[in-house]
Parts: sequence; C-alpha cells; structure tokens
Amino acid sequence: MKKLFNNTWLMLACMAMTAVFTACEPETIDEDEKALAFVCGTEGIKDGSTYTSTTLDPTFQALGVTRFVPGINLVGDSDGKVNVIVKSLNETMVEICAFGGCQITLPYAGYVTSVSGELTAGTELPLDIHYTPTSKPEDGIYRAEALITAYYEGYEEDAVSFTLVMTNAKVE
Repeated sequence: MKKLFNNTWLMLACMAMTAVFTACEPETIDEDEKALAFVCGTEGIKDGSTYTSTTLDPTFQALGVTRFVPGINLVGDSDGKVNVIVKSLNETMVEICAFGGCQITLPYAGYVTSVSGELTAGTELPLDIHYTPTSKPEDGIYRAEALITAYYEGYEEDAVSFTLVMTNAKVE
C-alpha cells in the first residue's frame, strides 16, 4: 500500500511539473506568416465582407455593351506564389484575368475557377474581374455575385475572401 501511495505521489509530481513547464513556454510566432488584402482604388475591402460595384466599362458602353468592371486589386506583404479563386454564387459568368491568364466561371451557381502566379510584395496586382451579361433581364437589373478568395501557396489557412456583387441596381 505504501509503495502504491509513493508511486501515485511521484506520478502526480511529474504531471504537475510538466504542466508548469508547458504553461511557461513562450508563444511561438510564425515569422513566415504572409498577409494579402483586396483593395479598390484607395478603399480596402474587409475580409469576409460584401463589396458592391456598379462601375461599367466606358469603352464597351460606347459600343452598346454592358460590362461591369469593379477595379479590384490584390496586394501582399511578401513575394510569393498566390492563388485567386472565383466562385460564382448565382447563374452568371464572371471572368478573371491576372498573372497573364484568364479564366471564366460557367453560368452555374457554385462553379469555381482560379488563376495563380507570382506576386511582388507591396505591389498592387490588378485582378481584371468582370461580368458581361449575355442577355437583358426582364426587370432590367443585372446582378452577378461571386466569392473571391486569395492565399499564398502553402498558407491556405490565411486565405482572405469577400463577396463581390456587380449590378446596375441602386446601391444604398
């Protein structure tokens, strides 16, 4: 009985010391953390927010074509490969051109496409995202919605995203 009692105290003492040393370890800071942000002009777009744009391309407008061009840029704090994903949230085709290539979503809600390439720290990369309706809705209101997500390769957990709405409806 005495041996069991001593072993129990010895085990409890070891567990307590382990807890004390573990609790006193300093928090590790990931110095390789990389951050991205979306901007439009001088306005930052908050992660998780909805950004609505009514901006039309004047060149296409002069030709009688409606084309929404929100003017979204991506900026990062580190050099590295970046992935940008566009997910259509309604039945429209949204195109993105960046890193020397273009991709378009098919007109199905949930359709996903992406572009990737090298981003230079502190440089705003234009994400030429646009929506060119193929037919006029009965009510005359165009509306495309897409989830835009970006992350450094290998840092998917630090992804930033926002919902982009392109429309000719009045924005309040």
